[in-house]
Amino acid sequence: MALYLSNLELVARVHLGKEVEQWLSYYRGADYTVIRWLVIYKDEGRFTIAYHESFDEGDEGSHDVYEFSTLDPDDDITHSFDSIEEAVACAIENYDAAADKFVAGGMIQEEYAKYRIARK
Repeated sequence: MALYLSNLELVARVHLGKEVEQWLSYYRGADYTVIRWLVIYKDEGRFTIAYHESFDEGDEGSHDVYEFSTLDPDDDITHSFDSIEEAVACAIENYDAAADKFVAGGMIQEEYAKYRIARK
């Protein structure tokens, strides 16, 4: 089960150069499902959001969302900010992220697994 980060933990992790992630949602097309998540990380002194949409290609044994095919491989959506607070605010305002649902980098697979169980 994923452990959600407090605001202080989120800020500290990103300032230390570690990623934080958040599962956002999914939507269905005619014959496919697309999953949405984002990552916030520090790069060259700036705080960046990377927004991801990919086809739901997982199964009971495959939860690595980074390995799934992206909806549009040529459309990397990133936003960079001077502060982590600005990055989090953007994630909340533009992607419907929740301030209390961020997980440590590498835990998005656990969030995906929870989504798969809930879909059954």
